[in-house]
Amino acid sequence: MSAHSRWKTIKAARLREDVVEHSEYAQAGLDLRLGDMVRARRIELGLTQAEVAQRAQIGQPALSRIEGGGGVPTLAMLDRLARAMGTTFTITVGQDAT
Repeated sequence: MSAHSRWKTIKAARLREDVVEHSEYAQAGLDLRLGDMVRARRIELGLTQAEVAQRAQIGQPALSRIEGGGGVPTLAMLDRLARAMGTTFTITVGQDAT
């Protein structure tokens, strides 16, 4: 099994609907979605992790952890990542009012 296939399997397992009731799993799902947003934007721009990490003045392994949902960046780090990619991230905190 390739690393990419394993990642998709792990991600699907972490986002399963039947485990969201546990707060730890809910947080893991949020971390994964944030990482997905960062990765998608980086790939859309055609940048490597090393390029973005250098521009944001963080280590490439730290960016990899964020993209993989294993590291939760501070707001300051998110700001540096956004600036490094010439973009913005909009984050909603709290429950959706709808």
